[in-house]
Amino acid sequence: MTNEQSVLAAESEITKLKEKYRDHLNSIVLKLHADGTEPTIQELLFCQQLGTKYFNFVENFVGNSGLLGAHANGKWVTGFAETCHSVLFALVEHVKFLESYSSTLKGALVKPNTGAYANMQRMTKEYLPKEHWQQLQSLFIENSLPILGFQFAGANDLKETPKWQLITGLVVGIFFAVVILVAAFLIPTPTSTQFFIFRGVFAISLAAIASIIPGLLNVEARFQKGSVRATGAIAVFIVVWLINPPALIGS
Repeated sequence: MTNEQSVLAAESEITKLKEKYRDHLNSIVLKLHADGTEPTIQELLFCQQLGTKYFNFVENFVGNSGLLGAHANGKWVTGFAETCHSVLFALVEHVKFLESYSSTLKGALVKPNTGAYANMQRMTKEYLPKEHWQQLQSLFIENSLPILGFQFAGANDLKETPKWQLITGLVVGIFFAVVILVAAFLIPTPTSTQFFIFRGVFAISLAAIASIIPGLLNVEARFQKGSVRATGAIAVFIVVWLINPPALIGS
C-alpha cells in the first residue's frame, strides 16, 4: 500500500468512526427528547468508548500523517487542520455531555490526560488563522481540558541528507576543485572570460563540498540595485563568487 493509499484508508476509517459515534449519540438524544428517557450507564459507557476511539484515531493519524508525506500537499494539510479544529470542538462537547451525567458514571468517567490530543492542537495552531485556534484554546481552558499542544510547538523534524547525495557532492566538489587548480597552474594569466569561468566553477565546487559539512553560514551581500541573502552551500558560493582574495591582497 502506497503512502497516498494509507492516507485515504485512514480518512475513510475516521469517517466510519465518526458515524458510529454520532449515530449512538443521536439515539441517546432522540430518546431523551422524545419521552425524557435518561441514558443508561451502559449507553453512556459505550458513548465514551466510541468517542475515545474516534478522537484517539484522529490524534494518532495526525502524528503519522507527516511520515506518510501528506503534509507536502498544502491544500490537504490545510483542510485536515480544519478537520482537526472541528474534531477538537466535538471533543469539548463530548466531555461536557459525559460530565453532565457524572453522577451516573461516577468513577467510570475518564477525562483526557495532560498531553492528550496535543497533535491535533499543534495542527490547528500551525495551519489555521490565529483567532481560530485561540478561540479553541479558550474553550479548552474553560472546560479544564489539556492545552499542551497549543502551548508547545514540539521539536522540529530532523532532515537527514541521503548518503548518495553526500557522496555525490563530495566527488563533484573535489573533481572540479582539482580541475580548477590544474588550470590555474597551466594558465597562470587567464583572459577575463577564462577567469569568469574558473571562478564560477571553483565557487560551485566549494559549495558542493560545503554542503556535506555540518554547520550554518549566513551571508548577506548588498548591491546598488538590491541585496542577496543566502545560507549553507549557497552562501559559500556567494562568498567565493563575490569576494576576490587576490585582489584584496593586491590592493
